[in-house]
Formats: sequence, structure tokens, C-alpha cells
Amino acid sequence: MTVPQQLQSKQSGSKELGAFYTSKPVADFLVRWAVRNSLDSVMDPSVGSGVFLEAAAERLIELGGQSKNQIFGIEVDPETLESAKIRLNESGIPSSNLHLSDFFLVEPRPENLVKVIVGNPPFIRYQRFRNEERDRALQRAAECGVQLSQLSSSWAPFVIHSTAMLRKGGRLAMVLPAELAYANYAVPVLNFLVKSFGRVTLLTFKEKLFPHLSEDTLLLLASGRGEMTNEILHRDFDYVSSLANTRLSKNYSLYRTRHLNVQSILDRSEKLIEYLLPAKTRDLYNELRKSIYSLPLGSLAKTGIGYVTGANDFFHLSPAQVRSFSIPEEFLKRAVRRGRAFNGLRFTDDDWQRAISNGDSGYLLYVNGQGLPLPAGVLEYIRTGRERGIADAYKCRVRSPWYSVPHVNKADGFLTYMSGTAPRLVVNEANAVAPNTLHVLKMRSDNFTVRSLAVLWATSLSRLSAEIEGHALGGGMLKLEPREAERTLVARPDCESSEIDGLYTELDDRFRRGDEKAAREMVDKEILMKRLGLSSKECGMIVEGASILMNRRYRRTQ
Repeated sequence: MTVPQQLQSKQSGSKELGAFYTSKPVADFLVRWAVRNSLDSVMDPSVGSGVFLEAAAERLIELGGQSKNQIFGIEVDPETLESAKIRLNESGIPSSNLHLSDFFLVEPRPENLVKVIVGNPPFIRYQRFRNEERDRALQRAAECGVQLSQLSSSWAPFVIHSTAMLRKGGRLAMVLPAELAYANYAVPVLNFLVKSFGRVTLLTFKEKLFPHLSEDTLLLLASGRGEMTNEILHRDFDYVSSLANTRLSKNYSLYRTRHLNVQSILDRSEKLIEYLLPAKTRDLYNELRKSIYSLPLGSLAKTGIGYVTGANDFFHLSPAQVRSFSIPEEFLKRAVRRGRAFNGLRFTDDDWQRAISNGDSGYLLYVNGQGLPLPAGVLEYIRTGRERGIADAYKCRVRSPWYSVPHVNKADGFLTYMSGTAPRLVVNEANAVAPNTLHVLKMRSDNFTVRSLAVLWATSLSRLSAEIEGHALGGGMLKLEPREAERTLVARPDCESSEIDGLYTELDDRFRRGDEKAAREMVDKEILMKRLGLSSKECGMIVEGASILMNRRYRRTQ
């Protein structure tokens, strides 16, 4: 194998390099699936600790092969590579087979191609994946006919370039972020995989592969390089330890896999997470989604992020700070900063006042061309910010003037960005504004009230849909991006908005008393059963489905 001249030393560190090392049980399984005969050549394009290549050496010895001539690795970090060389020498892999290089500099020439690629690509989000490194990676993907978004994380072009390094009939086995199954920027990657391999299988786990990371992961098994398929196979495991006892068929396929429709996954009309539900629940949800009895949140309200200050602690003031600097109210706006301030279906003046004590609400400094001379107190407060270096913060220094926060818009309601049990949608009765830690809602029509929307959002249908459209983070949190929120379903009852508004006050009261179960039972009975016509059994299936996905989020963090 030929690789470019060694790179200059880079700063080490898992965060900078996107390196998170895979456990031996996972590496052993992927290698057992991918390495099938004594002549297979194996490459790990991101060696890391060397666990994959160590497993490959053991597997080849078992099959009668030679690790000395058949196993190769590439690693971008010199310190990591030196440690791996020591470990892998004991497995009979010479140091000369392990190369220091950026993988994207390695050309897919005939002498570089291998039969098997296994590994755990670096996961560097687009914010840190930039400049020449990103351009080089996206160019590699383009050479394979795949145009990736500038918002793509590093693993996406890594998977594509890895495929280019495989011989005809080759196999790819990798640990990948779960974003492969839900992120918009991952659609071209999935499309490329099904057009490049005869069989594509995704494995998911109730137990997290990396317990200490917020990133969720899955396993990709792709075989038959040079062929193509019209389906994706999927199997869900309870625990990582289950891999050790997993039987493979004679052609190395897995038993008990489900068949996913490729086109439905690619056009996002279905998501992988839906297949974690009981089949009857999934069928009922799909029936409701395609019927006249539901519609996406985005058809009723526009969802967007709140304003971006660049320095929240400076631009958000407490009442004590307002008094200290004598800042007039025309240069202030009431602000709610966190979803913890929401207790019911509405956010009131009293809620805003109570949330001040723990910093969940307060005032936003609003100096946005009111046409007024700035009073002494405002000028003095701005001066303190300049002395603290706030004016030089990125979002501030690109503004003119730096202390004028843009896009501070009136909201009809708020929606939590990250949530525990379920996302909260509340009516903005306090006439507050919110930063980008919350979503702001603006109703699209006067014919449907935000009060009615808050009621409909409280049903178990929206709760289940939010679990499907959003994605899990560390600690069991559910994150809803604006587009994900707008795709979330709400019930569409055949009645006037005023009839739904009648539930608003009672539901708000029950949520505030902490009786969430009774509140959901009430709104499900009134909306899903009485208005949509679901039976008690069907309603129970929706409730159970939402709980299955929510409990899965939490179990994965234990």
C-alpha cells in the first residue's frame, strides 16, 4: 500500500480529532462478519487504539491467513499511531503496515484497494470540520459522485472514501453516528451505500455503544461492493454483549432482520426509529400520518430559533441590574431563557416573575434603533460590556453596533428545544421574547388559535410523533430542531378552534399541579377518541409507543 508523505504533527486529543475508541466486543463482531477467508486484505483507515486491526489479526490467524501481509492501517495523529504500533506489533502487524496520513490524502489506486474495511470514522461536527481539511474530504466524496452539504460532519465523506478503497465484492463494517438514519445531510450517504453494495444492514442498540458520549451510534454492515440493493436491513439489539452470541448464516447475513423500504427512508417518509415500535403501532401511526385526521405542526405555525446575543450573560439582565444602572423600560424586553420556566400550557406574567429567581427569565437589553438617544445608564452598561471584551465576541463584532441584538421577534408561543419526558409547547401570555435555547412559534392563520395548538400538542399523538421526528442526546434528552418540530404531527379534529380552546384552562391547571398522566388521559379522550374516533385500544397503542421510545432514551444512559 502506498500513502502520501507523512504529515506534520497535529495537536492530539479526542475532541479535536473526533476520536472515540470502540470496545473489543463491537470490534470483534464487525471483524467476524467482514473477514471471511484467509486471503482477505483488511484496512482500518482510522486506526485509533488499534482494536479493529488486533481483532483482524486474530481472525486471519483463525482462518489460516497472515496478518503480516494482509492488514493495513492509517492514522492522522502521530502519538496515537505510535501507541497503536506497540500494541499491534504483538499481533504480528509490522509498523511498516501502519501509516501516518490524513486518510483523504490516500488515493484509491489499484495497489491500495482492499477486500475489507473496518473501523470507527472520526466524528467532527461541521463547526470544527473546516478549511482545507473539509474541502479535501468533500472533494473525495464528489469524486465518487456524491455532493455533500457544507454542514456535513467528517464521518460522511469518510464512509464514501472508504467505499472507494474497496475491491469489487468488498465489505465495509463501521461504527457510525445515528445521524446516518435521520440527518438530512446523511441522505446522499445512504443513497450512495445502497447503490454501491448488494446488501446494507443497520444494527441499533437499546444500550449505548459509547455510554459517556452524547452522540448516539449504530453499526453499518455493507457487502457486495459494486452491486446495488433496493432495501435496507435492520436489527435492534438489547445489549452490546448480545453481539458475541449472534449467529451468522452461511452467507454471513443476520437472522431476525427487518426489511426497510429504501425510498421511504431516503425521502424521509419513514424513519428508522419507527421500526423500534410494535408493528401494529407503527401501522396505526402511518395511517394517521397519511389521513385527514392529522397535520404537521408547520402547517399551523412557523417554528424558528430565538435571537442570538453572542453573550447571554451580558445581554440578559436581572431586575437588580436594571435598577442598578437605571435602564429605562423602552430599552428592555421581558425574556424567558429556559424551558424550566414552563409549567403548564401557558407562560404568564406570574411565571415570568417566578423564573427570575433562578435565572430562567429576566430582561433582554434591547437597543435596536428606537430613534432615542441612549440614556446614561444604558451607555454605562454598554461600557462595562466593552471592558469585559463582549464587543469582540464573534456574534457581537460582526454587528453594527455590537450591542444591538437582531431578530428579536414577538412570539405567539414557545416550544422547548431540548426536553426530558416530552417537548413543551406553551402560549406566550407574558409577551416575552426568547433566545435560541428555545423555539419561537408564530401562528400562520388567525383562524386557528395558539391556545388550541397548545391543547393539541399535549396529546399522546404529538408526543409519539416528537419522539420519531426528534433525536436523542446524552442524558436521555430529546432534541427537536426547527424542521423536526414542524414535521411533528398534531391531531386535526373536525371542530371549531373555539371548542378546543375550552380544554385549555383545565389542562393548564392539571399540568401545573404535576398531574401529567391525568392531563394526557383527558386530552387523549377528548381529542383522539371523541374527535378523531380512535378506540380505547388504539389510543393505548399510541400512548405505549410514545413511552417505548421515551424509555429507550433514558435506558440508554444508565
